[in-house]
Amino acid sequence: MLPGPNYIYRCPLCDTLYSKYSLMSGNTFGADFFSDGRYFARMLPEFPIITKCFECTTIFWLDKTNEIGSYYWGEKINKEWEEAFNADFLTLNDYFLAFEFHLPRTIKQEIYIRKRIWWKMNDSIRFKEELPAYENENQLWSDNINKLISLLNSGDDDEKIIIAELHRNLGNFDTCKKILDSIANPKYDWLKKAMTKACKSKNKKVFQLKK
Repeated sequence: MLPGPNYIYRCPLCDTLYSKYSLMSGNTFGADFFSDGRYFARMLPEFPIITKCFECTTIFWLDKTNEIGSYYWGEKINKEWEEAFNADFLTLNDYFLAFEFHLPRTIKQEIYIRKRIWWKMNDSIRFKEELPAYENENQLWSDNINKLISLLNSGDDDEKIIIAELHRNLGNFDTCKKILDSIANPKYDWLKKAMTKACKSKNKKVFQLKK
């Protein structure tokens, strides 16, 4: 794992500073992979691209719009940068709030947020985490999945495999198997086999993958 620069961002409302690490290279050796595409790799950690300000609760993108500079480990920096907060991932509630504040400006940004809502809701199964209590949880779950399906590219194998998994989560097992059968790229064979087995057993839940 080779670290990249640390980026500094400024909250667009209150000017509080946030720091985000980056990597120049990494690997997924020994990582845990799940059927929804989420993985956890010690040598390839994920960093947020959207965060929430601790001071004023503004949710904002960690992008060029709010970036004020960067530095590498060992470089001398000013005290203000040294005291910057680490940018954290959003909570499930905050991801939903991002839509209320109309933060997704592009399809790519909307996919990012909806995929993380999907993953966060799957975490209740993945890690046996207790989710916040939502009166209309099942509706929120299915609405987010259906919207995500509509945003993904059904002509791209990388996204097609995600669409298949989303249909499996909804219990659309025949649709899932039909999509899997349409993917000819052999690199997906092991994943197709695992997902087909889950469909046959009528399993809608996320599961850990084993190659």
